[in-house]
Amino acid sequence: MEKSKKSVLFICADQWRFDCFSFLNHPYALTPNLDKLAKQSVVFKSHFAGIVPCGPSRTTMLTGLYPFIHRSVYNGAPLDKRFTNIAKEVRKLNYNPKLYGYTDTSWDPRYLDPKDKKNFTYESPMEGFDDGCVLPGGKPEPWANHLNQNGFEINKAEDLYKGRKPKDDQAYIYEPYYIPTEFSDTAFLADKVVNDLKKVKDPFFMHVSFLKPHPPFHVADPWFSKFNPDNINLSKNDISLKELSKKHPLLKELCKKFLLKENFSEINYDLLKDQDIKNIMSVYFAMCAEVDFNIGKILNALKESGQEENTMIIFTSDHGEMLNENNLWGKLGWWDSSYRIPLFIYVPQNNPKEINHLTESVDVAPTILEWLGGDIPIDWNGQSLMHNINDQYEKSPNKEFVVFDYDFRESTSFVKDKKLAPEQCNLSVIRNNKWKYVHFPSLPCLLFDLENDPNEINDLSRVKEFQDIKNDLVSKLLSHRMIHQERQLSNTKLSSSGVKTKSGPASRKMG
Repeated sequence: MEKSKKSVLFICADQWRFDCFSFLNHPYALTPNLDKLAKQSVVFKSHFAGIVPCGPSRTTMLTGLYPFIHRSVYNGAPLDKRFTNIAKEVRKLNYNPKLYGYTDTSWDPRYLDPKDKKNFTYESPMEGFDDGCVLPGGKPEPWANHLNQNGFEINKAEDLYKGRKPKDDQAYIYEPYYIPTEFSDTAFLADKVVNDLKKVKDPFFMHVSFLKPHPPFHVADPWFSKFNPDNINLSKNDISLKELSKKHPLLKELCKKFLLKENFSEINYDLLKDQDIKNIMSVYFAMCAEVDFNIGKILNALKESGQEENTMIIFTSDHGEMLNENNLWGKLGWWDSSYRIPLFIYVPQNNPKEINHLTESVDVAPTILEWLGGDIPIDWNGQSLMHNINDQYEKSPNKEFVVFDYDFRESTSFVKDKKLAPEQCNLSVIRNNKWKYVHFPSLPCLLFDLENDPNEINDLSRVKEFQDIKNDLVSKLLSHRMIHQERQLSNTKLSSSGVKTKSGPASRKMG
């Protein structure tokens, strides 16, 4: 197929909360460049990741498949080679998609030499991408080499993302990061993109993936000093970790790491006081500001390249951050703050607006492909959002609900203690605008009234008056899974007339 004149700049920031923007009136966010982009874009305000953590979520976004189909459900779980992805699909349109950053992909070992280095990491780039500047978090060697060339002494690249370990009686070390912001990983990656945009002449596809504001929680000046932790008003949590841990068997497991010296080595969670929490939060907002500044450099370079009016620009994240909600951190469980993420999509001549209805990360890849004029693979679960962006595209019904999963075999001791089999360590969520139902194969289910219990603490699943609501959500979750079962070949029929395959979009619009 002849290459379109259109280009794609697809930016993802890791662990960025859905609400952390100045234009959304967040009291501490400093995001002038993303605010400007949002004002020119269609902003999807109720957008959800399909799973956490990083690798599985990115797989969901880049393959257009739900986790119960692709089954790369935890960091290190291989992605079956038979599945296509957005990079492979745009190659069919004669693009050479470049990756700047990472996709946290675990390759299918059945097709690799046993000694292949991809067998020893979950941070390989997804198949189909060219190396713009691959920068895995576990071992960011290109960045380390850049630092050494500029007078720093970095002996081990993997040490760059290790947080500064506090003393046993200390919760967190609050001080500026020792590497100046102009030499940060964020600046290094952005400068690579800027340099390539200065040279670009043909239509391009760039996927830019920043690690920040993912931990470790450290950032250099001037960003560190722009945020005064004493100005942060902490919201009082309605429940302590100890009490939360009594609410459900999974919560007992998840709360353990916040009651012990675990999780990231830079924080002793069991020692956190209010001031420590404010300090960490201020650094999180500062990391967001640093990313925003560098995205501004990229957007300016795009404009100067003359390609802006032919380019789709996407900004999103792989998942959210609890940021002390319910005394929890990171991404875990079933809470909205772990799964709800930003999504801005700009295309030339679009009408900027805000979309409040529910959308999912599986919708991103089909949206890109439809805009480029490609055929959406029959087995993809997501539906294009182009009809929300441009009225000329065929309209699809809005989603009544979203679904997302969480596999906790790696983050709990259920398997180690032989209480559950690995396949039993997962949950599935169905969420509409009022209710959230959480289903487990081997643990008690949960039901939350999001309007009256936004912190998702009070389980109503065993309250008599809510049984009809629960049963309705269970039925819809089951029906959704049945509709979205793998369909690579189920819509194909062999007969005396040969091979006939039915189109996929109608199936995608059913749920």
